Amino acid sequence: MDVSVGETPTDRGMVAQNHTGEITIGDSHEYGLVYDPFDKDFINQLIIKYLKTFTHFKDNSIIQTWNGIYPKMKNGETELVIAIAPGVTIINGLGGNGMTLSFGLCEQVIGARFSSQTL
Repeated sequence: MDVSVGETPTDRGMVAQNHTGEITIGDSHEYGLVYDPFDKDFINQLIIKYLKTFTHFKDNSIIQTWNGIYPKMKNGETELVIAIAPGVTIINGLGGNGMTLSFGLCEQVIGARFSSQTL
């Protein structure tokens, strides 16, 4: 859920259930130059309110919350690729899109490495 100043969207949400029946809900994003490190309950409540439009939870209590901060590089690059040791590479910089883009980015990075080597 993207939340901008003066905006209260209630048309997006995600739900995932694990093998013990616990439900993870989300997901919200706030954008800006300064990040507030504290969770905002009103955003969690907006997500629950939306999810109630198409599902029913036995218990709406939130047990645990977290937030992630996605730093952005100032040099215009979209990802950071650093080989820290032979066979070990850190690839980062996808912001909140890691689940969607990570496999494709890794495929490109690895493909570029192997195509530049003479076998």
